[in-house]
Amino acid sequence: MLVPILEGDPDYADVAVHIVSQTAGLEPTVVSSLEQLSQLIRREQPAAMVADRNLLQGARGVEAVRTVSTAPLVVLTDDPQETVSLMEAGADYVLAKPYPPAMLRATMRAIWRRRQVERRSSGRVLEIGPLVVEPARRSARIEGRRHLLSPREADLLEYLALNSGVVLSRGQIIDGAWGGEPTATPAAVTMCVHRLRQKLESDPGHPRLLRTKRGDGYVLDAPLVVAAER
Repeated sequence: MLVPILEGDPDYADVAVHIVSQTAGLEPTVVSSLEQLSQLIRREQPAAMVADRNLLQGARGVEAVRTVSTAPLVVLTDDPQETVSLMEAGADYVLAKPYPPAMLRATMRAIWRRRQVERRSSGRVLEIGPLVVEPARRSARIEGRRHLLSPREADLLEYLALNSGVVLSRGQIIDGAWGGEPTATPAAVTMCVHRLRQKLESDPGHPRLLRTKRGDGYVLDAPLVVAAER
């Protein structure tokens, strides 16, 4: 399965290629520009993507990639202060350069585990009031409109749906939705919830489904129905 690596520094590119190639079933391919990356993922949907922030052209590049692929996106940046804006734009993971190789290795393994979980849950549909969640397709439908989700958004929404009506803390979400991944933080939960509201709520500033319980966490508040495979 293809994993394009957008990296201009030969040393970082070599490290990324080595780590990705060690993960079973993943095939790294180095590209040198955002245009090449976009062309590649239009031809063949990748299993994941690793991209340098500068070659990606920051948050705008993340948004551009998200228009053509929902695959997990790992952004490598030399400015940790950009983490929030990159995640708001749709990055699933943000690693600060210079990063420990073990951190990228753990991230790729987490992505691989997620793919195995998606295969096991293939076909499951969760209905929460007007919201229909299809985890394996990384999508959600509400009021007749289908919204594509990033991997982290899909995992988070599925976890909230399976626990509908239950208030979940950020710590519980990190452990339950994302398996305690090393790059998962409370801020990442907040950003992911923000992106889900932008997609699913008619008025994101006053959410009806995905609500905040101040001091406690978040709740997807509607009766849960597990529908048959579709």
